[in-house]
Amino acid sequence: MKLTEQSVTVRLPLPGPDGQSGGSAVSPAGVLYALLLALACSNATADEALDRQVDQAVHQYFTQQLADKAAEEGWQNPRFTQKVFALPDGAPTGPCEQRLQARGIEQHWSGYGRLRLTLACPAPAWSVDVTVQATVYIQAVMATRVIEREQLITSAMLGYQEVAVSRQSSGYFNRIDQVAGLSAKRRTRSQQVLSRDMLVEPWQVRRGERVTVVANHGDIHASTEGEALQDGHMGMLIRVRNTASGKVIEARVIGRARVTSTLERPGK
Repeated sequence: MKLTEQSVTVRLPLPGPDGQSGGSAVSPAGVLYALLLALACSNATADEALDRQVDQAVHQYFTQQLADKAAEEGWQNPRFTQKVFALPDGAPTGPCEQRLQARGIEQHWSGYGRLRLTLACPAPAWSVDVTVQATVYIQAVMATRVIEREQLITSAMLGYQEVAVSRQSSGYFNRIDQVAGLSAKRRTRSQQVLSRDMLVEPWQVRRGERVTVVANHGDIHASTEGEALQDGHMGMLIRVRNTASGKVIEARVIGRARVTSTLERPGK
């Protein structure tokens, strides 16, 4: 965009009684230098005003995008920093007379990485595409102490740590209640952010321990003791030996040291 004509005010010494300038004489070269300096300052001020408008438009865009993304992902107290890369050659050099608008070129914002935006000015009408980047920070659940392998995790072992959103952060937990009650696959160090591939549902039944075997047939309910021949998570089918008869059956884990021999048949 071409520069518009600008009005520049230059303060020169007042003329003396004899028509000469008061104070030291000002040469034509000095006047020209003062004019160029004032013009440069005016251009710099215009550029700064445009930069502020760009920052505000991009900030408003990411604020709305982050609100939607946080609701979708369940992020707790997110914040972001933004970076606007240099405007392309031929971009406007003066501020927009109305509110500058920013809209996304891509359909979906992943919450990290670079993004292309279109900045549009209603008056004077112009638009330009820019590259921007927002770094989003969220609260992720972390271990506040060492958690041993297969140890049952309680809320007292957990806290929050601020992390930057990235491709790897998609497996992080946003709330402590999502983690409490799970167990660690391996030894976890203190201050380590927890991810889904590090945790499992705890064992409800361990191999070799006594379990209660319950059976339901209509209004008839019965129970007996058995020995688990396999470890089992909630809902798993495991082999159990009936302590009284010695018969090995398949039973479904329904709770801590509890299984049921009443299994649903296919189609029911």
